[in-house]
Amino acid sequence: MAVAPAARAQTAGRAAAQMRHEIPAGTLDQALNRFAATAGITLSIDAALTAGKLSQGLSGNFGVRGGLLLLLAGSGLEAAATASGGYVLRTAQLQPSGSDGTLQTLTVTARSEAETELPRAYAGGQVARGSRMGLLGNQDVMDTPFNMTSYTSELMQSQQSATLADVLDNDPAVRMSSRGRNTSVGGGDNFFLRGFGLGNRDISLNGLYGVLPYGTLSLETVERVEVLKGPSALLMGMAPSGGVGGSINVVPKRATDMPITRLTASYASDSLWGTHLDVGRRFGELNQFGVRANGVYRSGDTATAGQHVSLGAASVGLDYRGERLRASLDLGYQSDDARAASVGYRLAPTLTAIPTAPRTGARFAQDWERRKYVDDYQVVQAEFDVSSSLMVYGAAGLRDHRHTNYRSESRILNAAGDLSSSPVSYPETSKSRSALAGARIKFDALNARHEVNLAASSLNTQAGYGFAQWAGFGSNLYRPAIVADPMQTGAPFAGFLDTREASQTRLSSVGISNSMSWNDDALRLILGVRRQKISTDNYAATAPVNPRISGYESAVNSPAVGLVVKPWDQASLYANYIEGLSAGSTAPADAENSGEVFPPVKTKQKELGLKVDWGRMLTTVSLFEIKQPNAITVPGSTPQAYRYVMDGEQRNRGLEFSALGELVRGVRLLGGMTYLQAKQARTQGGANDGKDAIVAPRWIANAGLEWDAPFLPGLTLTTRLLSTGKQYVNAANTLRLSGWTRWDLGARYQTRALGLPLTLRANLLNAADRSYWEGSAGSGGIVLSAPRTLNLSATFDF
Repeated sequence: MAVAPAARAQTAGRAAAQMRHEIPAGTLDQALNRFAATAGITLSIDAALTAGKLSQGLSGNFGVRGGLLLLLAGSGLEAAATASGGYVLRTAQLQPSGSDGTLQTLTVTARSEAETELPRAYAGGQVARGSRMGLLGNQDVMDTPFNMTSYTSELMQSQQSATLADVLDNDPAVRMSSRGRNTSVGGGDNFFLRGFGLGNRDISLNGLYGVLPYGTLSLETVERVEVLKGPSALLMGMAPSGGVGGSINVVPKRATDMPITRLTASYASDSLWGTHLDVGRRFGELNQFGVRANGVYRSGDTATAGQHVSLGAASVGLDYRGERLRASLDLGYQSDDARAASVGYRLAPTLTAIPTAPRTGARFAQDWERRKYVDDYQVVQAEFDVSSSLMVYGAAGLRDHRHTNYRSESRILNAAGDLSSSPVSYPETSKSRSALAGARIKFDALNARHEVNLAASSLNTQAGYGFAQWAGFGSNLYRPAIVADPMQTGAPFAGFLDTREASQTRLSSVGISNSMSWNDDALRLILGVRRQKISTDNYAATAPVNPRISGYESAVNSPAVGLVVKPWDQASLYANYIEGLSAGSTAPADAENSGEVFPPVKTKQKELGLKVDWGRMLTTVSLFEIKQPNAITVPGSTPQAYRYVMDGEQRNRGLEFSALGELVRGVRLLGGMTYLQAKQARTQGGANDGKDAIVAPRWIANAGLEWDAPFLPGLTLTTRLLSTGKQYVNAANTLRLSGWTRWDLGARYQTRALGLPLTLRANLLNAADRSYWEGSAGSGGIVLSAPRTLNLSATFDF
């Protein structure tokens, strides 16, 4: 009798206190558990009451009563206070306003979702329900005839993802051809999607190419990472480097309706310390104006012996959202500096077997080797509703890039790991200007709902580089030689140290599509075509004065068709035919057709798939075939002569399966597998017909699990397994990289400290510290796995 009044008083005190909550949309029981952990209350939940119910989440400062009311809105449930100071979930009771145990009435003003609004998070909060599909705009995953995944900032924060490679480790259709930060490479992240390469220069920002930093993009400024599997010429236009296996789009952070002030302190093996500040505010009577600022600095030694890195990145995102006009401005800077950073190992033509991978984390590079990327970028975007059925939009961006690249270039000579190495300097500069404009109109005709999209884009990139090479030296994978800095010793070299104009590339395109739907989107047909123009001027970069020495200009049409059929509400059958584009080749100087310029290479995909939304789990299965022409040489007019022609082909056929969401209450899954048959056809003289294409493993599989521990509210335990089959690194299939498996572990704990919400995170990557050849970086050679790395962080929300 004496305890009850004290308990009620304590409960009332907690209920009145305002606390910061960041709870993504997802299942109701998961949202309530997270709220209870952050608020420090006991909440009894009957799983039968919350089964199948979803919550829109919560963002901002709320008391216990107000927060519970918003989370339970529309669920038919309420949280009643108990005498012991906790709460119990029950079916909503009709009681007089203000009676004991009821929650106060709270008026919420909702804002309609505009075109610029992000698709909502799916159950579990790790991925979103949709993503930006280039020309088509934001689309729900069930309404599109393509295989796509959108990873959320919650996933990135939970896993302490520092780079795009870290995020895309979750995708069973993606593998890295090279990793940048905190590896022996220390350069940029590059990817393979469906067996085809995608360079870091092919990443877009809100659909705009040519504006993001090169190398390794930092994710502290990023809200979503969206991955589309397969070619995307109609949707995105030609990627700057011609990647065709898929496309990756980054969505920058924006200010939320509730204020954000978030400070994170971090540590990574071996002694890499950092801090990140994230501040967001909205202003105006209707919160029309927003500011989101992010700054990060990290510096220290990595888990690779002898390597020191430093990162400085900052961004400011300004936005305006009015009744008809939405506009934004993004300003960004990134400096990514790695010392004692090596690259992959090239392979000698006489090599007969790949040597065993050296111990990961060992010292491979010289003290003087350095890779440094510095980028400034600015992007402005706007969209305007001319009427309820017509919207116009536009975007423009600039990027200034500088790259210091002073390193050793090594070639593996034999199975014993002997190396032929040479110091080289490849400094690079580039300036890019990008623009995008379009219109989207909706209307009804012929018993169908039509959405016509028209877009025009342009990208102009001017690039320059330097080249210097010093005398070579012998070394070994397992016993690297130590040599003096040739610049410091004044050793003679060939080439030049300054950067000179090398090329100017102009990409422009116009695309149009019509998305037609019938019976409330039960049937959707997408038809479209894009006209792409490619123009390149090449200059004699080795000369002090840079005369133009060659040029290239060509245009091509890329059609596409997609079909979505929904046999029942939660299932989508889809099919597509779509093409990808890469710049055409030029016949080499010693060929009979020297200088002949070939039209852009058209990569063609056919795909069939099925998506099923089970409520808390989303599964996708797809079958695809991608064909890409290759260049080969054929006999010329004399026995000693040859011609260079586009007559070869790579054919990738595959089966993809993915599953994501919440398996059961408190258990989240992110995983899947890809089975790929990548074959060569019409090779030179038929020598390699039917053999595997290079760097295309037969099997790729991922499985990531999160478990909210019931014995300690606020604690989440995680694990992830990545597995990759064997892959060949030469067309003759005589050189093979063995398959590998990587195991990651993690934990996070949400609590309070100093009266503030605190999240503690720990992630252990490559927990078994396995050493293996992860893949091939193309001209950079084969690359070594990243060493075991421990990441720790503490995040305060003010």
